[in-house]
Amino acid sequence: MAKRVAFTQLSSCWGCDQSLVDLHLGLLDVIPELEIVYWPAVVDYKLKDLENLSDQSIEFGFVEGSCRTKEDEHLLKVMRKKSQTLIAWGSCSCYGGVQGLGNQWSIDELMERKFKTADTVTNGRIPEENMPGFTDHVKANTEIVPFELRIPGCPPTPENTLEGLTALLQGKEYKLPNKTVCDECPKEREHKTITEFHRTHEGKIDPDRCLLDQGYLCLGFATISLCGAQCPKVNTPCKGCFGPPPGVIDHGAKIISALGSVVDMDAEELREHFPDTIGSFYFTDYASSYLSKITSRKNKEES
Repeated sequence: MAKRVAFTQLSSCWGCDQSLVDLHLGLLDVIPELEIVYWPAVVDYKLKDLENLSDQSIEFGFVEGSCRTKEDEHLLKVMRKKSQTLIAWGSCSCYGGVQGLGNQWSIDELMERKFKTADTVTNGRIPEENMPGFTDHVKANTEIVPFELRIPGCPPTPENTLEGLTALLQGKEYKLPNKTVCDECPKEREHKTITEFHRTHEGKIDPDRCLLDQGYLCLGFATISLCGAQCPKVNTPCKGCFGPPPGVIDHGAKIISALGSVVDMDAEELREHFPDTIGSFYFTDYASSYLSKITSRKNKEES
């Protein structure tokens, strides 16, 4: 009998859906085993269609995106109520995603920037009608409701999603690997002391040598190995978008700690190289960091 499956999207780019569709003919192996009961990205389902389903009637519920609006939070809680197995699908769902970087500012500051002072805005005003209501800050969905499974990635590769879905269909356990991107990278690493960092467009990259050894901020040493080291293999530094390996709670703190052992630079030199420090070290997981929680609490106390 086919398994009842739902896919839902909160605030995000919907790239996880695109990644799933990128399976192309590979989808034919699993589609006959699925009864898709809710997937607004593909079929014109409405929220009431999900709300009208019986509790626990969805066997596998995939949640993409994070909660930037009150409507997102409602949708997430409905998915939890209707699903037997809930899957945090993608780094937004697992860690808060890129939109979690907004936690550096209060919601009032974000609204002011978005609707009034952004360079592309003229005669701006903050809309007041038909608004969904914003959450004070972004946090990982796993901090709002319990999940049975996590598949991180920005987006997860088509193969990641297929492996997770296949394991669910076969009743097998899906385990995240306890390895890093460096474990899959073919470049030769010498563990050299770094005295200067380069932007990606600066200098000439040696394709055979470790990018970090050459002074490019490649975060593969602290990032879970689910992508097959796709970026380093084409000489693009890893941005850490799949998040940390299992057991690491604060990805950025782990990165900064590890860099401290290989970098021979003082704090001011590092600041000059990385003016967007948080964006550099917490690309998709700032919302789940200790630093974000401290900042969000401070913003709430001052509001």
